[in-house]
Amino acid sequence: MKKVFQDDEVFSFNLSSFVEAARSITLHMQKQYGMKEGFGKKDGNEWYGSKVAEMSKQPNLRFLIKARNYSEKEGPIPTGATRSSVFSADLILVNEGSKTETPESEITEALTTLEPPEPKTLGRWFWDVSRYLDKGDKVHAPEFEKSDVIETCDSIIEYLDNLVNECEKKFS
Repeated sequence: MKKVFQDDEVFSFNLSSFVEAARSITLHMQKQYGMKEGFGKKDGNEWYGSKVAEMSKQPNLRFLIKARNYSEKEGPIPTGATRSSVFSADLILVNEGSKTETPESEITEALTTLEPPEPKTLGRWFWDVSRYLDKGDKVHAPEFEKSDVIETCDSIIEYLDNLVNECEKKFS
């Protein structure tokens, strides 16, 4: 997503792909290790059951499930962007009563071809997150309203990476 940060449409596709892939990690873990002794079921008291209980307390992971469901059933996950545009122009300073070295026709021609620059995206954040949530949902929307998309996704990756590493050490 960082590579396509400036492109709204491609960023949106990448975000949808991310939540889909991130959500599938625990499903694959269950499939791959579900028959291993001690792994257990998601509603059990063995290793995976305890991890499900732990994950249910992680707001980012609960949010991930809701965002994935929204993306799959409703469409792109709503995000906002903070943008900056920088305008610049060359100036010719002329003292009163003196003649410019550049003909006036060239100055006028340069001004008519001046085009505004493409805005640069500085940040992307989630917005309207209450759209994903059911009434009475345990995910507290203000935690994610205007939270940075990249930082949120990075924290999810970090958690899931640690989870997978722990699982592989224990059951491989």
